[in-house]
Amino acid sequence: MSKLLRALVYGNCPELEHTNLPLETSPFNDGGLRSSFKQKIKGFDFAIIEAVEGDDKPLQYVRFLRQVAPSCATILIAEPAALNTVQAGIESGLHDYIIRAGEPQVMGPLLTHTIERAMRHNHIREQFHDSEKRFWTFFDSCPIGLVVLSLSGKCEQANPAFQEMLGYSLEEMRGFTTAQLLADEDTPIWEPLRDELRSGQRDFVRLELRFLDKDKRLTWTNFACVAIQDSHGSPDYLLAMAINTTGEKRIQKNLQHADKMQSMGRLAGGVAHDFNNILTIINSHCFIMRDILDDPERLEWSMERIITATSRGSKLTRQLLTFGRRQARDAEPVNPNEVLDDMRVVLESLFGKTIRVDLAMGSDLRNIDADRGQLEQVIMNLALNARDAMPEGGKFTVSTFNLHVNGPSSAVPADLPRGAYTVLEVSDTGVGMPAEIQQQVFDPFFTTKEVGEGTGLGLSTVYGVITQDSGMITVDSEVDRGTTFRIYLPSSREKAQTPAKLRRARKGTPNGGTETILLVEDEPELREPMRQLLERKGYEVMEASNAEDALRLSRSFSGPIDLLLTDVIMPGTDGVSLARIITEERSETAVILMSGYTADALAMGPDSARQHKLLQKPFGMDILSRTIRQMLKRP
Repeated sequence: MSKLLRALVYGNCPELEHTNLPLETSPFNDGGLRSSFKQKIKGFDFAIIEAVEGDDKPLQYVRFLRQVAPSCATILIAEPAALNTVQAGIESGLHDYIIRAGEPQVMGPLLTHTIERAMRHNHIREQFHDSEKRFWTFFDSCPIGLVVLSLSGKCEQANPAFQEMLGYSLEEMRGFTTAQLLADEDTPIWEPLRDELRSGQRDFVRLELRFLDKDKRLTWTNFACVAIQDSHGSPDYLLAMAINTTGEKRIQKNLQHADKMQSMGRLAGGVAHDFNNILTIINSHCFIMRDILDDPERLEWSMERIITATSRGSKLTRQLLTFGRRQARDAEPVNPNEVLDDMRVVLESLFGKTIRVDLAMGSDLRNIDADRGQLEQVIMNLALNARDAMPEGGKFTVSTFNLHVNGPSSAVPADLPRGAYTVLEVSDTGVGMPAEIQQQVFDPFFTTKEVGEGTGLGLSTVYGVITQDSGMITVDSEVDRGTTFRIYLPSSREKAQTPAKLRRARKGTPNGGTETILLVEDEPELREPMRQLLERKGYEVMEASNAEDALRLSRSFSGPIDLLLTDVIMPGTDGVSLARIITEERSETAVILMSGYTADALAMGPDSARQHKLLQKPFGMDILSRTIRQMLKRP
């Protein structure tokens, strides 16, 4: 501050000499103060009052100033023995104080900060309202959370609504910056925007932020922040508004899940027919094999058909579980061609015989950074819409290709940034949509279906997933001619973690070993063939039907147990808990968990990731053998 500041001072305040502020001080004068104070106070920028033990005047002056001149910044400097005066001052409306805890030259910088903060509060009051009383009445009574921030993001003032939202008192909040109150994932989103406000690059920002309340629970907010400028046009402080949207988020999440479950139910109807065919194939070949035990060639032929059918059934169940799961976004390099190839069976089952499915997958397609499950959900939602648009049959096409955008072009959306993209084009030959519907098609809750037949969240979910991955989606439709959705996703520079060739069925079964395996499976029809297959591979197998039996075997066995192979869901103690106990008692034992449901996924911490693997049922013996060798670190 370069302006000369006039201070009204009571008591001995040597700290003022070490504030580095241009000051002109005047002492309080009891004589005639009350009669002329209202006029005199206009010439002072702030008041400093010293509180020492046994002196009643500091509290009288604080109360007097709060009553007669509430716009005057008042700071109490208190000796430690006068804390009762501080408490009484706060109850009388005092906002700013410091406790004397050192020499004047040490306390000077703290007093400087307190003076500047107190004057800034007054400046805020004068900027927003002609009457300070009216402003703070609005500020305190506003049902929307309001908070005053310094340019560094530190909370300087917060209204009761904001305090109640997060469960902190004002004094507790003054110890935090906004970034410290945010969820860890949102801090890097907020801080660059705050820097732009502080530097003057932005005057206003609006975004969705998640705060952590005092009990560490997430609070979703619509957060808006404006930079308030000083008389020179430079940012001086920040004023923010936060609207609690946690309830709305919960409702929206439940509706989205309901929409997914509804879609999954419709999908299940199409899958049921195909899955029953698979069961019939397996059953038929089992009867054939019983009659041809003396014909090895025909026996092998039937076994190959059974293996093929079980693989097809595995894809169907895996796709249903993937589509119905509830999990956070887990981005990784993904190739859309591989996703489409894995979804081919379920898409064909969804559309049935009257709609032809054509997957035109481009060569050398670049990967994208995406959540594989969410990408599958996008394709499934678009497929379900296409099926509904072709009640009399037709053609469903998904094309993929690479695209590089060098600048504006009529062939791509005008606001698509430059760069490399991987494009998915999803088309149908259905009834199409008029222009007015195309404009609303991605809006939440918009639907052309009859009441009770849809929530209107299918395409809005698609839009949310695509934009979350920094992509763009467009729609082009014509009544009675069909609809085309084009999805532009930024290409990834990284390769997929598991190449397509390795994800497809691998021929041949790896070699076995001589290690000891503890097999735990409550279904005897599954446990017995697994034990036989493992023993044929050369392993020493100990088997148990539940976790309790497995623990007794482990504790009575003096030799090493190299691997625990256990189901997840069992009566009594589950497989995850069993694995935790076994590895605590036998740190050298590796673990493979088996589950038929993705929600049973590993509940272990990252420190256990090295020893644990989850295999989703059904799986082939080749996959099990290969996984065992990987876990035991031997070829």
